[in-house]
Amino acid sequence: MKRRDFIRNTGWFVVGAALVPGCATDNVSDSEATESERAGRFSFPQGVASGDPRATSVVLWTRVVPGSGDAAGDVRVRVHVATDPQCERRVVDHEIVATAASDHTVRVLITGLSPATRYHYRFVAGRDTITGQTRTAPARNADVQVNLAWVSCQDYSAGTYGAYRQMIVDDDARPEADRIHAVVHLGDMIYETRNDPFQAALDDHFNPIPLSNPDGSPRVVGAFPSGGGQRAGHEFAATLDDYRHLYRTFLSDPDLQAARARWPFIAIWDDHEFTDDCWQSQANYTDAATLDEPDQIRRAAASQAWFEFVPAHLTGAGGVPGVPSQAHDFTPVAVTDAPFTAPDADNFVPEPNNVAAVGAIAIYRSLRFGKHVELVMTDERSYRSDHAIPEELTQNPVFFAPRSVLPLPLVNTLDAGRTANGGDPPDAVSFLGGAVVFPNVRKASPPGTMLGARQKAWWKATMKESDATWKLWGNEVTLMRLKIPQLGATDVSDRIVAGDSWDGYPTERAELMTFLRSSGIHDVVVLSGDIHAAFAGTIVDNFDAASPAPVASELVVPGISSNSLFSFLEAATRGADPALRSLITVDASATGGAPFTENFHLLLLDGIRSAGTFAGAIAQGAPPSLALAAALAPGTADPNTNPHLKYVDSNAQGYGYVKITADQVAATIVTIERPVTPAGAAGPGIKRAASFTIPKGNAGGMSGPIVTGEKPFPLT
Repeated sequence: MKRRDFIRNTGWFVVGAALVPGCATDNVSDSEATESERAGRFSFPQGVASGDPRATSVVLWTRVVPGSGDAAGDVRVRVHVATDPQCERRVVDHEIVATAASDHTVRVLITGLSPATRYHYRFVAGRDTITGQTRTAPARNADVQVNLAWVSCQDYSAGTYGAYRQMIVDDDARPEADRIHAVVHLGDMIYETRNDPFQAALDDHFNPIPLSNPDGSPRVVGAFPSGGGQRAGHEFAATLDDYRHLYRTFLSDPDLQAARARWPFIAIWDDHEFTDDCWQSQANYTDAATLDEPDQIRRAAASQAWFEFVPAHLTGAGGVPGVPSQAHDFTPVAVTDAPFTAPDADNFVPEPNNVAAVGAIAIYRSLRFGKHVELVMTDERSYRSDHAIPEELTQNPVFFAPRSVLPLPLVNTLDAGRTANGGDPPDAVSFLGGAVVFPNVRKASPPGTMLGARQKAWWKATMKESDATWKLWGNEVTLMRLKIPQLGATDVSDRIVAGDSWDGYPTERAELMTFLRSSGIHDVVVLSGDIHAAFAGTIVDNFDAASPAPVASELVVPGISSNSLFSFLEAATRGADPALRSLITVDASATGGAPFTENFHLLLLDGIRSAGTFAGAIAQGAPPSLALAAALAPGTADPNTNPHLKYVDSNAQGYGYVKITADQVAATIVTIERPVTPAGAAGPGIKRAASFTIPKGNAGGMSGPIVTGEKPFPLT
C-alpha cells in the first residue's frame, strides 16, 4: 500500500486553526446532522484523547463506531476546537472520516494554535458528540513554571485505574498555577497477554478478590479475535485485530478516559505494547536459546495498533534546533517471521524482516515546554540488543530467574562484549567463587546497547544542544543501579534486581552518563517507570568507578495498576530457603508489625547483614522497632550497599508529579491504596506521598524524602 493511500485510510489528518466565523452556538446544529440521523446512532467507546502538546499544535484522537444495526463502514466526523467549554468561540470546524480500515480511529494534528492555552474540543458524528480539553505548551522562551505527571504500567487484569482518578482529585485541590499541564506515559499502556500463568499465581495470594469494573462487569480481557498465540504457557496477541482488541479493552476504563479527556498525554512504549521483555522484534516467552522467537509480523502489527490508538506527533514534529528529528509515522510493511542473523557492528540484527518491522515507525522525540523544560522521550525496545546473559544459561539452578537477580560480574563482562577487560575479554566467566563456569559467548560481540547507534547519537545531540534549564528524560526502564549484595557465604557475587533494565546494559549507561559529565550537561532529571515500584536517587557517571561523580537525578514511579515488584519477589520466594525468603519479607504480625514486612527495602538500602539481623530479631520475637534498631546499628547497616539510593517503596501503585521552575524540580511520588475495587469519584485514597527537591546546579543535591501518610518500611 502506498503511503498516501495508507494515511488516507488510517484517520490521520492535519488541520490548521483559524477563527471560524458564524459558528452556531448550540451543541450540534441542524447543519451538522440531518433529521434522519437519530441521537445514539454513533458512540465513542474509548473516549477522547490529546497528545504531544507543542506551543502551536496538539494531536486530538477518538474512536467512533456505528451503533447496532448500522453498517460498519466509514463514519463522517466533525472536529471542533474552541477556546470556551461551550465550543462557541471555535478555531476549528472541520470534517474528517473515521475509516473502517483504521478501526474507526482518527488522529488530527491541529496546527496554528496559541501557546500555553487551554482548548476545548469535541468530535461530532451525526447527533452524537464527545468532548475533551487540552493545553498547548508554553512558547520556547517563556519563563514559566511547568507541571507534569508521569505514569507507567497499567495491567488491566491486575487492578483498576484508580490512580488516574486520584490524579484528577489531587489536581482539583491544587492552586491553578500548580495544576498538571500534561501527562508523560512511559509505556505498558496495554499488556499483550491474557490468562497469564504468573498473574494467576499472584492472584492466589495477593489478589483473591475478582476484579470488576464500575458497571459491575468482570474486569477481564476477552478472547483474542484471532484466537491468539500460544507459547510456553502464555496466550498472547498475534495479529493486528488482537492488538486493537487490547487497546479497545484497556481504553474503555472510565478513569483512564477521564484523564485522557482532561490532559494531553506524551506517550512512549515499553515492552508490553509488543511482547514481554522484548528487544527489536524478538520475544522472550520460552527463555530458551537466543534468537529462537522472531516475531516480525507481531512487531509490525503492534506498531500499527499503537499508531492508531495513541495520539502522537511523529513525522515533521521537530525538536531541538539543529538536531534533525528522526521520528516518523507508521508505514505498512510486508514481513515474515524469519530467523535472526548475527548482529552487526552496532548490535542490530540486519535480517531484512527485522529491519523492516522495526523501521516501520520511529517514536523517539523531544518536546519543549517554555524556557525551562526539554522533555526527551526515548524508545528502549526497538533498537536494544539481546540481554547480556543468554536466557538458556539461566536454566542453571544457581540463577534466580532468566532476567532477574543476576550476578553483577557476569552481566558486566558479557554486556561489555569484546571491550571487556580493556579489550581482552576472558574466554570464560565464573560464578559462585569459581564453582560454576560459563563460556563467554559474548567475547566477540559489540557492547550491549539500549538505544541503538542512531538513537544514541540523537540523544547525545539533543542533550548537548538544548538550551533548556532542565533536561527531563522520559526513560522507560530504571536507570540507577539496584544492587543486591552478596546473598550469603556461598554466593559471593553481588546481584542486580533486573537485567531487563539499564542494569543489564551497564556499558552504554556508563557511556551516556560519562558523556553528560564530560560535555558539561547539567540539571538532568530522569523520569522512569517499568519496575512496578517507587525509587529515588542520584545517577553517577559510572557505578563501578572508584570515585563516581553525580550527573543526574532519577525518580521512578510505580505502576498505575500492575502488581508490585514486591509481590513478584514474594511469590517467587514462596517455598524457597527460609533464610532467602526472609530477606524479601518477614511476618512481623505477632509482635505488632505487618504480615508482609518489606525487608527487601532494608536489603537494598543497608545491606544483607542489616536485613538478616532484622529478620532474625523478628523470628526471636522482638517487636519491629527493636529489630530495626538492631538492624541499623553501627557495624550492621552498610550504607555503601546502594549509596545513591534515597527511597524505596516496592509494594506500590500510583503516579508521579513534578513541578519545574528556573531554580528547582519539586517532585512527589504518590502511592495509592491498592486498586482492587472501582475508585469512585473520590478516588482510591492516598496511602503515602513522598516528596523530593532537586536544586539547580547540584546533580547530587536531591533532598527528601518527606513522607506524608503511612511511611514505607524501614522509614517506619
